[in-house]
Amino acid sequence: ADQQPELLAYGEIVAQRDVEMRNLVAGQITAVGENFVDGGVVRAGDLLVQIDSFEFDAAVAERAAQVKEAEARLAEIKAQIAAEVSNLTFDREQLEIAERELRRRDVLARDKVISEKALDDARLARNERARTVSLGERNLQMLRANGDRQRAVIAQTEVGLKRARRDLRNTRLLAPFDGFLTETGAAIGKRLPVNGQVARLIDLNHLEAKIHLSDDEFGRLVKPPESLLGRPARALWRVGAEIFEYRAEIARVGAEIDAASGGVQAYARIDSAGLKTALRPGAFVEVYLRDRHYRQVARLPESALHNGEKVYVIVDGRLAQRLVELVARIGNDVLVHGELAHGEIVATTRFPGIGPGVKVTAR
Repeated sequence: ADQQPELLAYGEIVAQRDVEMRNLVAGQITAVGENFVDGGVVRAGDLLVQIDSFEFDAAVAERAAQVKEAEARLAEIKAQIAAEVSNLTFDREQLEIAERELRRRDVLARDKVISEKALDDARLARNERARTVSLGERNLQMLRANGDRQRAVIAQTEVGLKRARRDLRNTRLLAPFDGFLTETGAAIGKRLPVNGQVARLIDLNHLEAKIHLSDDEFGRLVKPPESLLGRPARALWRVGAEIFEYRAEIARVGAEIDAASGGVQAYARIDSAGLKTALRPGAFVEVYLRDRHYRQVARLPESALHNGEKVYVIVDGRLAQRLVELVARIGNDVLVHGELAHGEIVATTRFPGIGPGVKVTAR
């Protein structure tokens, strides 16, 4: 018949997310979370530890004052630029008037109407106005450069303020996701260095069963049209006399083939995991997953197969040979197809001298 047997694989429960919580700033611990104990359950956003924030508050205030001071200096430079632009406009008007006066006196001097001294006085007045305009333009360039420099100073002080605020936020170490704590190593009054270990946080919402598939099993399951990923499975956890069953699904396959066995690691995501589950990482589980579909095969005990190519059936009380092809091994059974007919009785007991024509009794 057509069959889709179950494969049995043994595995270990692992957490998809298992992180070491470390504080990002140094300081003395002034408070810990309510559930900050080994085995304590925390929610995302719950406080784990609080570092003394006095120095970090002061740093934020100091950086904020530096930003305001830099912004005030920029406002002052902008006011100086506005004044210099206004003065430069007036000076250019004065220069234009002096140049017109020089041109008039030059015409009059050529006509001998005015003296050379009057012409020289006009030249001196024009040169003085030109010098004033040139000086004003240089001053304006310097003020604008000072404005650009001050904007850079503001950007630097704002970065320092952001860092100070980030350090202040980091005085509170919060749980990034739901889970339970282990290896808690912090207490009120203890001083922690930067990157000091506080605890390990294990995510119970994303538990997986890590199983090993042999080379043969992996080759059968990954072959199209069926796929290994997304294949439904069930995990059995035996605890004493109790058996807990969880629905699962193959989520991913390991990145490398095991060089020793030729198999591969696969990960079955547990569907019913959560903070209320009794399941924990490290638990040993049995994982059953559906094999691929086999068309028109017979499932027999492995003892019925001889030399990997034949079985014996009972015909009129005697053994008759049937040639078969081994399709797959399922635990201690084999799937075969070949010369077998529906309803034939297959000999599964091995004994010396077994062969065609041997008289047997079926039990």
